[in-house]
Amino acid sequence: MRTLTYIFILWAFGSFGQELKLQFTFVDAMTDAMVDSVEVKIYSSTNKLLGAQNLNNFEPIVTDFPTNQKVKIKAHKVSYYPIDTLVDLSRFQRSIQKGRVILIELVFRYDGQISGETSISAIYKPEISFSSEIISVSDFVVVNETTKVLLVYPKRLNAGSELIWFENDSIVARRIVPEKAIRLDTDYRNRIYLRCEYNDFQLKNDEFLTLVKVPRAQLDNYVKPILDTLQNKQLFFTTHKSHYPAFDFFKVSMNDTSHSVVHHIEDVEMMELYRAEYKWADVRTKLWAWDMEAETGIDREVWVGANVFTNSIYYEAPYSEFFLVGDEVLIFDFYKDYLYKYNANTGEKLDSSSIRFHKYSRKTGWERRLIQDPVTKNIYTMYDNAGYTDVYKIDLNTGERMKKATLFYRYVENVQVYNDELYYIYRPFESLQKKYLYKESSPLIFRVH
Repeated sequence: MRTLTYIFILWAFGSFGQELKLQFTFVDAMTDAMVDSVEVKIYSSTNKLLGAQNLNNFEPIVTDFPTNQKVKIKAHKVSYYPIDTLVDLSRFQRSIQKGRVILIELVFRYDGQISGETSISAIYKPEISFSSEIISVSDFVVVNETTKVLLVYPKRLNAGSELIWFENDSIVARRIVPEKAIRLDTDYRNRIYLRCEYNDFQLKNDEFLTLVKVPRAQLDNYVKPILDTLQNKQLFFTTHKSHYPAFDFFKVSMNDTSHSVVHHIEDVEMMELYRAEYKWADVRTKLWAWDMEAETGIDREVWVGANVFTNSIYYEAPYSEFFLVGDEVLIFDFYKDYLYKYNANTGEKLDSSSIRFHKYSRKTGWERRLIQDPVTKNIYTMYDNAGYTDVYKIDLNTGERMKKATLFYRYVENVQVYNDELYYIYRPFESLQKKYLYKESSPLIFRVH
């Protein structure tokens, strides 16, 4: 069984023969994501305990240096097979003499069950917000604390799906979806839309579930780009398009329709590759791009990038987040690694804070998603921690992660937040249970794991 994949050497301070300094990284074998809160015990080869500690990734641990230069490492993490391995330090004698720290990566394999420490908190179970033995929840919108709109289906979403108006724990109304359903969407006014395979419908916020057909081009080009409004005086929208690696956030005055750029987002590295695609295009494609530039005024390199490079495995659509909190605009620029604050009325830049929670997403499991509580205006981000979802609150003054909520179940779907309560869809693996809607209430949101 593979438990120890490689050992790196990092610079630190220490003295050979007196103490041994170690650091660990803990990785899930299936997802390659880092896991925290691991119980680590270090023994000599004669089973003398040298040190024991609950560690997170890269936390140092200092022990006595063994005389025979061999240490036994035992690591335990809930829901994983324990690790017991022997490390021969003589291979790193020179590095230790120079006062360097040994970094050890331990790879955990999921044992297929929840046991050990988790049983301590087993008395807590998330509240079931909606359940049925006949239908599964595919998507949902929290209208308020007592009302939700649900998109449900009996066996498959594209056959026999329904809309449900669920209020005070009761189904008030339901209706068959007229086409093959895809998902529910909302806009800046919290109006609800049903996206189907060929058409979109606006759902009137009433118990009759009235559906009004909306042209898809109108919804995508004129409604969804609007992000928010401030007291019907300022309107904010974005020029974001998935096929171009840059876009702007705009502010529009509702009094005179004057507009200005609040912030420009650009993935510089992606843009360089995007435009470079033109150099490698064939003659026919270049001639077509020249014709399109003459016809539209849009750079020929953009035409080739949008039609060729965006279809490659190297392209990643740009991502940023815009939030309105009080009279301030908050923009998370993940390419400059800063959280920017602007005056919502004037567009004047007020402050900026360095952010790092999005870094190394392949290792940390960051899900490239931020959500805002519509009631409290708190902002959260999420990480995949070996199948569990860690939800962190973001400090809006510093841009750093604050409190953490680890959702009770593994592999949940569509996490949303409303009034400091987390909602999500979940069905136990290989279970006959339908997909239920769960809620984790605020007193338990930030419990320690």
